[in-house]
Amino acid sequence: MGSIDLLGLLVLLVFIILLFVFLAIGERRRALFRPIEGYEALERAIERAVEAGERVHLSLGTGSLIGTDSAPALAGLAILEYIGHMTTLSDKPMVVSTGDGAMAILAQDSLRNIYRSAGALDRFGPNRARMLGPTPFSYVANLPILLANEDVSAHILAGSFGAEGALAADFGERQGSFTLAGTDDAQSQALLYATASYPLIGEEIFAAGAYLQQDPSHRASLQVQDAVRFILIGGILLGALLRILGINL
Repeated sequence: MGSIDLLGLLVLLVFIILLFVFLAIGERRRALFRPIEGYEALERAIERAVEAGERVHLSLGTGSLIGTDSAPALAGLAILEYIGHMTTLSDKPMVVSTGDGAMAILAQDSLRNIYRSAGALDRFGPNRARMLGPTPFSYVANLPILLANEDVSAHILAGSFGAEGALAADFGERQGSFTLAGTDDAQSQALLYATASYPLIGEEIFAAGAYLQQDPSHRASLQVQDAVRFILIGGILLGALLRILGINL
């Protein structure tokens, strides 16, 4: 086992230990997070859609389930669970789209569990989660058809996107829908910032569970991310100081 593997295992061990520490602390002292405008506006947009008999659409992006580009889509599943519980008994339940077949199956299974927990499994249909196209631009080419045919008034993008993400967000804006968009790619974030009314910046997409579901494990994981970030910054500063002092480790 190389030094890189040992370092990775050490970071993972620190992450797990801190997770249990913050879970224990969270039972006695609730964490406070800065407000994120997009998440605050999302609840109001969903409520308006439900009251007006309109539909909420969630896009999990064009990334594959297997690979590094799956991370933002998996974070988007936290948004799926939140929206699913709010729209289960609506006249027009939410619809989920993706550019990957495996991700579509995972979204279908997540929705099925939501309907089952709500005692409304008879209202579930497999077409609630669908794959629109196997490539990024074939996916985004089919998106306007879905938005128009499903009478979508809340359009959420939470997944892996390239340049096609700007088109996906713009389609929602042109239709007059509430548009919330986030991804993990810095260049795509810049495009979404220019095209979406409510862009998610940086790692905000990975904070969805903590902000929307208020689950202790999600809140603790967010605190651990901040703690590990400060530990790494401290390590970099310590290494720089030791180098200035002529101490080489």
